[in-house]
Amino acid sequence: MISLVSLVHFVSSFIIPQHPENYEALSVLERIIIPSTGCLVLAVFWVLLRPKTQKVGIPYVVERLNYYQGNLPFSNALAQFIGAFIGLAAGLSIGKEGPAAHIGATFGSQLGQRFRLSFENIEVLVACGVTGAIAAAFQTPLAAMLFTFEVIFIRYSMSQVLPVLLSAVSATVLSQSILGHLEWFEVVSMDVPNFDLSLAMVCLVLVGLTVVFASLFFQVQKWLWRFSHWSIWYRFSIVALLTSLVGGLFPQVLGGGYDTINMVFSGGVLATSLFFIAFLKMLLTASSIGLGIPGGMIGPTFSIGGLLGLQVAVWFDTGLPVPIETALFVLLGMASMMAACFQAPLAALLAMLEMTHTSEVIFPAMFVIVLSCLLTKLLFKQDSVFIERLNYLGLSSVSSPMEKQLRSHIVEPVAHSAIVISNVVKFEQIKDFASNMIDYVYVSRSGQWYEIPVSELLSKMSALDFGPHPWLKPCDEVLGLSTDEMSAVLIVEIEEPDSLMKLRSIFKETSADKLLIDLKQSNQLCVVTRKRLDEFFLKEPSPNVVD
Repeated sequence: MISLVSLVHFVSSFIIPQHPENYEALSVLERIIIPSTGCLVLAVFWVLLRPKTQKVGIPYVVERLNYYQGNLPFSNALAQFIGAFIGLAAGLSIGKEGPAAHIGATFGSQLGQRFRLSFENIEVLVACGVTGAIAAAFQTPLAAMLFTFEVIFIRYSMSQVLPVLLSAVSATVLSQSILGHLEWFEVVSMDVPNFDLSLAMVCLVLVGLTVVFASLFFQVQKWLWRFSHWSIWYRFSIVALLTSLVGGLFPQVLGGGYDTINMVFSGGVLATSLFFIAFLKMLLTASSIGLGIPGGMIGPTFSIGGLLGLQVAVWFDTGLPVPIETALFVLLGMASMMAACFQAPLAALLAMLEMTHTSEVIFPAMFVIVLSCLLTKLLFKQDSVFIERLNYLGLSSVSSPMEKQLRSHIVEPVAHSAIVISNVVKFEQIKDFASNMIDYVYVSRSGQWYEIPVSELLSKMSALDFGPHPWLKPCDEVLGLSTDEMSAVLIVEIEEPDSLMKLRSIFKETSADKLLIDLKQSNQLCVVTRKRLDEFFLKEPSPNVVD
């Protein structure tokens, strides 16, 4: 996250004067050329990638957690970093927080895979990576932790709280030491008025605006998802055209958009209404993300909500018994938009507290956050934008209780030791197999494993009908086995899966009833059957499965 921000600021310092968000200082021609060039470079880079490497963002992280044991490839994270850097440096209306969350999650996943940790431990490391990235972006550690639980994992886990909180605090301290204290907008002081009926009515207007904007934000993306099969050149060209036209006329929509809020706070006057700027910002961000630009949407939604809150404060600044606190409504707009778009009420509330450092904002913040979440769900039947994206792709954002159980167990409880024999086995050993009620033994021939019934060995030994011949020494009483001559069944050998969920998917892929597994820690060869896996959780075996 810090590297991404520093790199974008470094490149922007050669293009944009004073500060990276000062697009108003550029000429109209420059505001047209820079986004167009950025989209062209991004399209060239994206075309060179393999289709599976083009999958990036928070929905991809959730998909890998639910379907691939938290295995996040490094190549996708690298593509996300480069793609987000190009888009942010070109002034596209995207955020850096989503890409940073993907990159942080990948580092956690790669670390867990490097040390061959279980899925539960990899999940903790992924949560730490996501939280650290968001905490470094906003410098709000508690809100980052709750955002991870509410949006990424969609559940709270007490076992993950301590490591995730440690990651959030460490990332915040590191971000402050390198980037300095991040001020989203400059506020000298803020007096929170008593929450009376008049203030509640103004908050209702704000909630209504943010809920409608959140619904439009999702609907525009959903409509554009149907064009995902279009060529990258077509889709990115549309983004270049829209950004150049809108950004050329209204530079406030380029980049993050926080400089517009700061300009109004410092006494600047806008020729265009804040409502119209917020509307254009919403359309441009939704179009960019919906057409596949590898950027985030967390930062832009904050900016849109802040602009709406500022507009409501300007509308109702006069005519009320108490003066409107502008900074308060900017923050309420941010919290309301975040709650409506991502269905993360606690994260939005904690973000308010950490930004203002005062508990006086709790009640008005709870009022707008709860209403925003409820109205979005009840009126528009809309969940988090990330969840809706997964649902559109036919993927589940949550795991069933059985899948969670499968992911939380290793293979060893359902495995039993495989009796390995050589190509030549003694009579006494065969008799021991029968007395110990061993049904199958396993032999390796030409690099492949075969399963042989012990009953076949006994039958073969009986057919020879050796009697007590005094000229035979004990070492001569051996039986030569041949997999070609006996009822030997080829059995698939696999490496030990990380969890029973992975084992279940291997059974589906191979259509096998038995698998031979080499356990990593004990270095022991074991057998797992489909029936045993079913019995372990379902207590009843699947039909038509032979052990």
